[in-house]
Amino acid sequence: MVTGAASQIGWFLLPRLLDEGLAVVAVSRRDPDAATARFGRNWTARDRVQWRRADLEAPGGAWASGCTRWIHLGPLGLVAARLDEAAAQGVRQVVAFGSTSRYTKASSPSPREQRLVASLVEGETSLAERAQALGVAWTLFRPTLIHGAGLDRNVMVIAGAIRRFGVFPLVGGGRGLRQPVHAEDLASACVAVLGNVAAQDRAYDLSGGEVLSYREVVDRIFAALGRRARVIPVPVPVVGIALYALSLLPRYRDFNAQMARRMTADMAFGHDAAVRDFGYRPRGFSPTVVAPD
Repeated sequence: MVTGAASQIGWFLLPRLLDEGLAVVAVSRRDPDAATARFGRNWTARDRVQWRRADLEAPGGAWASGCTRWIHLGPLGLVAARLDEAAAQGVRQVVAFGSTSRYTKASSPSPREQRLVASLVEGETSLAERAQALGVAWTLFRPTLIHGAGLDRNVMVIAGAIRRFGVFPLVGGGRGLRQPVHAEDLASACVAVLGNVAAQDRAYDLSGGEVLSYREVVDRIFAALGRRARVIPVPVPVVGIALYALSLLPRYRDFNAQMARRMTADMAFGHDAAVRDFGYRPRGFSPTVVAPD
């Protein structure tokens, strides 16, 4: 079972699960027709994919019926909240996603970001405790700067600004380190830990195959757009005002001035434990700047 199946990781995960010969129950709040349209493919029973429309924020229902393994691509807090139901319906292993934001935003003065960190920490703790009590094996992934398929905001917001203005503002030269991870590599990690005893009851930081400065990340997005890199140095307050203005739009409500300050902060994370336990081998950063049809 894959919950949050219409996400960008789900885009890559469903085909990989099918390649493994697995039957898949894809759970999403989206109408099945809308979900399949998002993927550009009409998933059918012939493909061993069964779509179930369900909202995990609303308790009840047989959403996990017939499934022994659960990969959750949505908000972490929902796992522990619904794990009792899933276990009662047959689930014996769960793979879930948190975020390295629990580290990078821990000292942020932003109340919104403090709430995010608190929810991530609580989600991790609750997952481990509830799974242990129920006898369900668990694996937690903490990815950083996810990109891929042109469906992410990390790359697409930068690409959108470059398309619109032809330049991109940088604070402090954009010297902070990043390690962007491709959504397909995260999908591969999900498949790799299914039934893998070495990866059970453990949490892993999952990063990409290259450590780059924020400036280098921006330069590669310029290159992907076929443009010469043009950046302008901007003080933190100016970028902060621009991000605040964006935050007034519903889609960008989590934007804030702290994002500008983090352009100079190192936010790269090792993934040695994942390499050791399940052969994780992420690619370098080659951004996709056009969403698939």
